[in-house]
Amino acid sequence: MFFVDRSAVVLKPTQVFLDWLNSTDDDMPDLTLAQLRSNCSVFLLPAFDEPEQAVAYFDERYEEIFVAELASWVGDASQYPKDLSLENFWQFFELEVHDMVLDLVDEELEVSNVVPTTVPTEAK
Repeated sequence: MFFVDRSAVVLKPTQVFLDWLNSTDDDMPDLTLAQLRSNCSVFLLPAFDEPEQAVAYFDERYEEIFVAELASWVGDASQYPKDLSLENFWQFFELEVHDMVLDLVDEELEVSNVVPTTVPTEAK
């Protein structure tokens, strides 16, 4: 077991996110908020002393995170919310910050880029 010099942030969708998701497709399965929040994205951030620092870090990168989260559910950028502001991001998500990250695997981490990382022009 190894201590990882990072903070972990769990990005949890809110009811606002679920309402938007349900509005994108009539064939969307009936998901509850509990189901949606049972398997959330986890982000590794620099190690911070205070949870507020992790929130501020997210504030700086919210746009790429917002788009990546929307794209993971809906491929058509024209269905994204028109308002992709920081304020709306915090309506769609809340954070759970963890400052102790441990790695149980004694191997190098494999990394790959997540796309998209920019806001589609249709959603601006």
